[in-house]
Amino acid sequence: MTRTRVAIIVFTVSVAAAAFPGAAWAECYLENVASPQEIADGWTIHEDLRVVKQVDSAPYEQGGRGNWFVDREKTTLPLCSVFDDLGAYSLRSYMLQPVVTKVQVKICQATAGGGSVPFVPPDAKPQPSDTAHEVFDSYKRPYAGPCPPVRPALVPVPRSRKKG
Repeated sequence: MTRTRVAIIVFTVSVAAAAFPGAAWAECYLENVASPQEIADGWTIHEDLRVVKQVDSAPYEQGGRGNWFVDREKTTLPLCSVFDDLGAYSLRSYMLQPVVTKVQVKICQATAGGGSVPFVPPDAKPQPSDTAHEVFDSYKRPYAGPCPPVRPALVPVPRSRKKG
């Protein structure tokens, strides 16, 4: 493959990734760091998606009284861990670019009486009772605040003083 052709491919991929960032989810490939012989000998790769940041917007009501949501922005860091044929961790392991996703998350559900109760998604996992300190993935816990959520207090804007 000529240098010009490689440059065109790299440029095209870069433009596509910039134009469609959601579709630019990178993947770990063993071929990037190991030779065909090492792969044949049993080298492996494991992709670990680590949540490194999670930010929620202010709660808002939508879809009827009592249904509360937040917009959640989550940053995930793909870690590509490489292991040699004996199962030892390889220094050829690498990280990919962080991936940012935005989703709407329901935190409170309306009740028949007009109020609301915390919404617990089916895949939510409570903290194990034998975990005395924070070693549990805090990003998979259900909303623990009050329903309806407390609205943020309005901060008064100071008035300018006129001289005179």
